[in-house]
Amino acid sequence: MQLTILGCYAATPRTITNPTSQLLEIKNRMFLIDCGEGTQVQLRKNKIKFSKINQIFISHLHGDHFFGLVGLLSTMHLMGRDKGITIYGPEGLETIVRSQLEIGGQKLDFFIRFVSLDGKESKLLFEDKLIEIHTFPLKHGIPTNGFLIKEKMKERKLLPEMIKGTGLKLEHLPKLKKRGEC
Repeated sequence: MQLTILGCYAATPRTITNPTSQLLEIKNRMFLIDCGEGTQVQLRKNKIKFSKINQIFISHLHGDHFFGLVGLLSTMHLMGRDKGITIYGPEGLETIVRSQLEIGGQKLDFFIRFVSLDGKESKLLFEDKLIEIHTFPLKHGIPTNGFLIKEKMKERKLLPEMIKGTGLKLEHLPKLKKRGEC
């Protein structure tokens, strides 16, 4: 797991930092968390391929957390993206993004799936065999979501020669592989 801080400074950019945006890489997959202005430039500086980002998580609707999103989506289109993307964010984000794209005359060659978050309850957002991502509410001036990313434990590999003579029964092995106790 590697976290790249693309921006981390309050609501306004500085000469040495940008508004908030982080990229989490897990097993060669990229998850973008927030997308403040300057995110695209920081992605380029860090040699991160835009096409590897398939999920974007927006914590809340203060501009420093999402003002770079429409530009990023437009650039992805210009780079030939045709694979869909999922954006998790507060209620209202979809309306903002779709309105900006429509008013700007921008049609994307890829599908955007929006998952609306209310900032009031914890829930599982994404899960596969390697990770799970949960949202949880944060106290802020407006509904805000935190994101908890958990890497799943790998199943143990059992060595048959080490099991012989232990008294373990065949039915115990699946639980033992999943790190349970027999």
